[in-house]
Amino acid sequence: MMKVSKIGLVAAAFAASSMLVAGCGGGKTAERAPGPGALQGARDAQNVITKENFDSLRSDLTLSDMEGLYGKATLVHQSIVDGVYSSTYRFQDGPKIVDATFTHENWLNNPLSCPKLANMEFSERPMVAQRVVK
Repeated sequence: MMKVSKIGLVAAAFAASSMLVAGCGGGKTAERAPGPGALQGARDAQNVITKENFDSLRSDLTLSDMEGLYGKATLVHQSIVDGVYSSTYRFQDGPKIVDATFTHENWLNNPLSCPKLANMEFSERPMVAQRVVK
């Protein structure tokens, strides 16, 4: 009697795990992404970064405030000088670039130290066409 219940329990566990695998998107693994350029339409110049809105920015903005305005930032550089940590982030919208440097103290010594905006630079570079090499 005990052997039958163990075999039944193992069979039920196997059936349940098979159902979970089939129900968790097992059939969608063979789908492929569209080819390069298939989803691209006409170029959309969003003009998120402009000289006018850059000049009107406050000097007490945080990184999350800047990301709310300009989108996701890319970490460009980090350094430590005399116990002050600095991180430079880049926001880019086509040829327009904003580099923002934030500084803060060591969080182990001062856990309430918040990154403060130390420097912002606006630059605009000409668009460069690129050719795909196969």
